[in-house]
Amino acid sequence: MIGVGLAFVLGYGHGARAEEFSIVDQSTVVGRNTGYPTGTPLQGATPVGKTDLVVETAFFFKTLELFDVGHVLGETFTGSRIPIRLRYRPRPDLTVELGAMLGHDFGDDDRLNIAAPLVRLAYEPAADVFVLGGTLLPTHWIHDAILDDVQKFRTDVEHGFQLRTDRPWLKNDTWLNWRVREQGVRAEEFEIGLSNQLRLWHDVLWLDTQFMWAHAGGQISESDRVEQNLVYLGGISVGTAQPLGLAWLEQLRAGAWYCYSRDETNSSRLVEGYGRDYLLSADLRMLPHVLLRPFAGVFRGDDFIATRGDPLYFLDEYSQLGGNLLFSLAGGDLGVEAGFVKQWTDGVDNLSYQLCFVWGQAFSAGWLQPQSVR
Repeated sequence: MIGVGLAFVLGYGHGARAEEFSIVDQSTVVGRNTGYPTGTPLQGATPVGKTDLVVETAFFFKTLELFDVGHVLGETFTGSRIPIRLRYRPRPDLTVELGAMLGHDFGDDDRLNIAAPLVRLAYEPAADVFVLGGTLLPTHWIHDAILDDVQKFRTDVEHGFQLRTDRPWLKNDTWLNWRVREQGVRAEEFEIGLSNQLRLWHDVLWLDTQFMWAHAGGQISESDRVEQNLVYLGGISVGTAQPLGLAWLEQLRAGAWYCYSRDETNSSRLVEGYGRDYLLSADLRMLPHVLLRPFAGVFRGDDFIATRGDPLYFLDEYSQLGGNLLFSLAGGDLGVEAGFVKQWTDGVDNLSYQLCFVWGQAFSAGWLQPQSVR
């Protein structure tokens, strides 16, 4: 989305993608990250052979004040997501999580809106390469044009399979999210997403390849609904750490990305579209725990359609200008993110705001330790 952003967060994960989303980098439910985040940044991973009780919280507010931008309407998301689970690590390369995702949308009644099972198996076949099954990590760092970050506020949890890589030279997030199981009168829905980023020449050059296939329709269902949406993205960004030798200027980066989409249904013709996105950003270390990131961006497109993406990318053009201010509180226990976004589209100004509190803690559950193998 087009914008001017101001954000305060627990952590920050660099990446070549659009702005305006939550950029918390340690949560397992909000923000964006790579690898297998624990959600407990101070404790880290559960010790081998031990069991932890993990309590993680995310309270969020995001409002999109959109007017006079065609079919795109404003919307407000505010509520909580609280994944509580037992985390058992029987081997250095294997972690099992079992619990529940609890959630409540503020302004609703007093009942929980979300009470979904959380079952996750994480296997690390090689260093910083993770294969996950069950409940997915929804903190995908794919471009907002392909997958809108507010989708995680519209759904309970994601289920399926996931591959994540967090090597210094390669970042990857590949997943299959099975959203709707096919029934007699309801068509199945799933998405397959892929984000790759090569980091070359000591992090100077980043190369992005991304893909999303959103499908609806099945063979058993009596519904005649069939939808196919495919989106491809390729991009490049160039940057360097501490340009001009200034310690407070941690990084300067500029990038460009090209998007191509194919959208068709059983009742409409195939529509092919494209888009081009340009972004310039800098990271300024204001205090040891405070980072300011100003940025500017421009998007130009033609018939670009990504059914799971930010709908403002369906428009032919917009521009953005803003900055993110990030910091942690309470010794790193509490992360706070607040944001302000201004949007320019065809001479129309609009605003977005966001606020997020995240906290995660692991408690030792020694009474749950398994017996020794006999």
